[in-house]
Amino acid sequence: MSSRKLTSKERLTRQARGKEIDSIPSIGGWINGAKNLAEIAGISVEEYLTNPEEGVIKANIILGVDGVVMPVIPDNVEEIRHGGAALDSEHEGVEPEALVELANSLPDTEREILSTFEYMAQERTMRKYFENIIKNWRGIEPIPNFWDIGGHFPLYHQFGYEAFLMACALYPEAVNKIWYTRSLHSRERAKILVKLYKEYKLVPIMFCGEDLCNQKGPMVSPEFLRKYYFPTVKMINEPLVNSGVRLIHHCDGDIRPVVQDFIDNGFSGLQGFQYEYGVDPYELKKIHSSMGEELLFFAGMSVTYTLPFGTIEDVHNEVEYLIDYTDGGKNMFLFTSNVTGVEVPTENIKEAYSYVKQFDPTKQHETKWNDWPRKIIHPNY
Repeated sequence: MSSRKLTSKERLTRQARGKEIDSIPSIGGWINGAKNLAEIAGISVEEYLTNPEEGVIKANIILGVDGVVMPVIPDNVEEIRHGGAALDSEHEGVEPEALVELANSLPDTEREILSTFEYMAQERTMRKYFENIIKNWRGIEPIPNFWDIGGHFPLYHQFGYEAFLMACALYPEAVNKIWYTRSLHSRERAKILVKLYKEYKLVPIMFCGEDLCNQKGPMVSPEFLRKYYFPTVKMINEPLVNSGVRLIHHCDGDIRPVVQDFIDNGFSGLQGFQYEYGVDPYELKKIHSSMGEELLFFAGMSVTYTLPFGTIEDVHNEVEYLIDYTDGGKNMFLFTSNVTGVEVPTENIKEAYSYVKQFDPTKQHETKWNDWPRKIIHPNY
């Protein structure tokens, strides 16, 4: 590698390809709170609210990130959570038979299903998305983040948890048909993305993968997922995997029973984690992709403990831990484990992104932390 400083695109791409880099790349986009983003950006809340997307980009420029996933863009001061919540109170009276009714209304053959896929319209939408980024993100590299590319597990958003989980137990074939139908369309979207990755010279990484787990493990049995769900995920992923794009799976909850399934179905990287549920990145580091690659880690600063409640020293310790379990930052991208809450002190966010820049990934590394620092220092966390 030459002595000149790498561009963000070069740094991200070289890290994804396992090549030498000049500094550990960082990724932004998952920060909530209009006030927090304005404070990080160094602007007033009023200025932020005149153009929230521009405010988000300014904040990430200040943090010095190399790339941004599809960002959270809060557009009012009172907002605590920006979308994504699935509440059973919003699905009262929905029965599992509702999923059967939907499944019965869907076409039975691949040809019929794909006859409703509007290829040109989908491509126009995706082009518009990337061209907006090129125009407005001021040189920050996009890390494409299309959730449907990672599978269509969370039917609980449409039907609520109770009806969805009961349908998995009572009507698994119906649930599978819904997943399969939607996944065929997503596979076609993945084919379009292969084309656009090349055309726009995007960093060869895709961040996706839906929530399958809570603090006790998968919401449904791994055996059920292997039979009815994961085959649809692999079908979506194949065009991107075969083109050389590395897929990073989002990891909330205790993902240990299904991590190998993520890998077997095309993922070659992981993002998270909730260390408090026993997830040990040192163990995950031992796994290799189906193509023999070392896994990529969107190494997550804890949004449940360290960032909201930790001291600056705790933040430093956790950054060191992320670097330790990736053997000096190898295959590591600094990120958050999930979206930071409005309660997170901006000083902790800024310090995490600043502190990681002090480490030189080309130098010999000595491990300091063999376990999550918060567990060691604050055993009653």
